[in-house]
Amino acid sequence: MTDSQRKEKLAGKTIKELGILLPYLTVPFRRKSLKPLCRYLRTVIKDFFFLQFSVKFGWKKIEVVNVDHGLDRKIPFRPDKSDIYLDFIHFWIRPFTFMMRRFGIRRAIPWCAGFLSALDQAYREASRVYRFKMTTTTRPPPGKNRNLKIIHRLDPHFLCVPSLHIAVVALTWTYFHEAFRAEGMDGAELARRSAELRQGALEIAETVLYLKQHSVNCVPAALYMTRFLRPDLLTIQKAVDFIGDLFANAEDIRPDDRKTVVSHIGYMFERLLLEGCNEDDWAVPVRKWIADYQREKEGAAQAQSHGGGESGR
Repeated sequence: MTDSQRKEKLAGKTIKELGILLPYLTVPFRRKSLKPLCRYLRTVIKDFFFLQFSVKFGWKKIEVVNVDHGLDRKIPFRPDKSDIYLDFIHFWIRPFTFMMRRFGIRRAIPWCAGFLSALDQAYREASRVYRFKMTTTTRPPPGKNRNLKIIHRLDPHFLCVPSLHIAVVALTWTYFHEAFRAEGMDGAELARRSAELRQGALEIAETVLYLKQHSVNCVPAALYMTRFLRPDLLTIQKAVDFIGDLFANAEDIRPDDRKTVVSHIGYMFERLLLEGCNEDDWAVPVRKWIADYQREKEGAAQAQSHGGGESGR
């Protein structure tokens, strides 16, 4: 089948409408993609699941810092968004399917392998912060929402800064934009497919805040990390524009509140960028921010405690 025939066959479908079965039947059975897949899965098990469960069950001793911010209250709790949250893994697998069906499996596999390597790097690098201090947010009770009950039951919720949800969706959108372009996709089709992925990335980024799985403090560190690790993919301008488009169409957040939330995320992102300019290690400013934020919150709690004690006398 020619490129034009493949293009025509997919013209009426969005990437989101494609299934995920083809990558499962292909990626593990190709030499070029098997090795990065195994490396990625090993990293996820070791540096994501085992790491936080070992802290939950007391096998490791790592401080867990709450990184809630007052601005989180400006974003309503939306359990109905849980389906979008659970679509996270499928979100980055579906472009594999699209690449295979649009360009053929032989041309798609190297790109799939490259993306798995990018994911592996993101998880490994994020774990360097998690091993310093873990971070969490305050999640409302799941109520009767079945999806949230599952999420709360299975997720210890100790790995918030940097948010891997944010890092991965940013990687997905920017990586496959470059893959499509490199494979010769024309302007109109490239713009359409990239816009689909960018919109999906925005929806997931908004959803982690709606579900209180992350704080507004978790987003900038993830974009900063991604910018540092893959400057060829996520430019500063792309990250700033992405932040600026968060909740752009939200009808459940007041315009002034949205502006304040977006400004805070943008300010923190720029602050990390500036502090990172003086460091050889991208993680140093993030670790410093977590430690400073912990001291700030502890100091505020002590001051409130003393004030309450005095007023009670």
